[in-house]
Amino acid sequence: MITPVAVRQRKSVSQLQRTLTLGRQNTMSVSDYLHCPDCQGRLSREFARDALCSVCGRTVRVVDEIIDLFEKPFGSGTERCRGMMQECLLTEDLPTQIKSAAGDRWPPALGNTIELGCGLGAMTQAILADETMRSLLVVDSDLTVLRTCRGRFVDMSAGRPVMFAALDGALAVIRDAVADTVIGAAVLSGINDTRGFLTTVHRIMKTSGRALFVVPNRRYYQAVCLALAEALTQRYTREASWPNGYGPVLGMLEQTRRLLVHQGDLELLQSLEDKHLFDSDLLEDMGGEIGFGTAHVLPLDPDPAGGRTITRILQDAGATDDFAREFGPLAATIGRPYLSLLDHQDSSAFSLLWLTKATGPIVRIFTSRPSGPPIAYRGPDAAVGGVMPRWSIEVLGRDTPAGVLMTVGGWCLGNVDLLWVRVTLDGIARQTPVWRHRADVHEVLNRAHVYHSLNGLCSGLDGELLFEGVHPVDGGCGLRLEIILAGGLIITGPAPERLSMDQQTVIAH
Repeated sequence: MITPVAVRQRKSVSQLQRTLTLGRQNTMSVSDYLHCPDCQGRLSREFARDALCSVCGRTVRVVDEIIDLFEKPFGSGTERCRGMMQECLLTEDLPTQIKSAAGDRWPPALGNTIELGCGLGAMTQAILADETMRSLLVVDSDLTVLRTCRGRFVDMSAGRPVMFAALDGALAVIRDAVADTVIGAAVLSGINDTRGFLTTVHRIMKTSGRALFVVPNRRYYQAVCLALAEALTQRYTREASWPNGYGPVLGMLEQTRRLLVHQGDLELLQSLEDKHLFDSDLLEDMGGEIGFGTAHVLPLDPDPAGGRTITRILQDAGATDDFAREFGPLAATIGRPYLSLLDHQDSSAFSLLWLTKATGPIVRIFTSRPSGPPIAYRGPDAAVGGVMPRWSIEVLGRDTPAGVLMTVGGWCLGNVDLLWVRVTLDGIARQTPVWRHRADVHEVLNRAHVYHSLNGLCSGLDGELLFEGVHPVDGGCGLRLEIILAGGLIITGPAPERLSMDQQTVIAH
């Protein structure tokens, strides 16, 4: 016979077991997600404030309850684990936009989740509020950002299986197959090696897991930049003056044009926060080649007409509200020929890359996309829109112990994309990109719109070139000047045969 005392004792034991089980579920150890960066041994914090590897004994410091496996200060030139350009359109509505874009792809439970590049925590808050989240590892490469993010959600994460870690973009210290869900709201455009990064994401995902990333859409941004440039120059033609407050817009145009024209040139772009704009079809192909079961790119917040998005871009670039309200609709109207060419997949400034990991091996046969037929140019004028490029390039060389250091300025204007101005001194070649905003060039040379507005507004040069080991003989060096166009065409420009040191030289054509 079971007595009331025995029933009470049994209930007490059962309650204690449930309490201990709940405590274990709400406890997240370092070793659940991370291993030693040196030997991949188990990390433990049971007997020390810092994490200690049980195999090689390496100590990993813990700062304000943040596991610091990056150990390099922000600004040291190392790769950050997020991109800043994307934050211009990433708002508190982002979680809602992501769920809406995902539709029925959205999982019934997030499970064990890793957030890459937390930023100020727009997605962190949404993940913490999701009751289906079993555990969460929040990652960024900036310790200051992590501190801010963690401080915002101390109450929401208290007593829950949540851990913050400072990691670099390689993510090598994350264990295999630990995440049901990987989320990166503002990370992929800031990673040097996109393919290598997504390969690592595939490694850390569990079977049947999913990963989602917000990425900037190259085709949409190109259409917007073309539209804004046309709107500015048409306004200048009508009023004979630039509108008040247009400076921030020029800055945004030059920065975006550099990404558009030099897409994939990591040697040039590696120092930038944002290194990539993405083509939907190429991202999907890359996901399939890496081994994901599915790889889909979905418009995050479709705006095919562009008016709402362009206004928002102008505001985030620093333009006044009045300027944005005037030029947003104007640019959308003028840009209709560009925006109307985009299909639904590219109808948004930002896209959602949705990846899933298959339950078993996938056999695929990949064929490269067909390339177009070779173009046979009858002459340079046929390749540059019938109008040859013009330029006025200012160079100043001075001898230094390391070699000749040359300052390059001026402008270079063409009807097609001009990539580089290449300067060769005594057989050693260096090049500087064409991308700085020069509204004055349009004023003087392009009032008749012989050249495209975007090329006219972003035709400036501003760089320093070091020619290592080159030193002047008799006060000068042999000089050669070339203009490199998109597509690889090279135009050799007229220039003096020799460059004299410490003398400003203007090379005009």
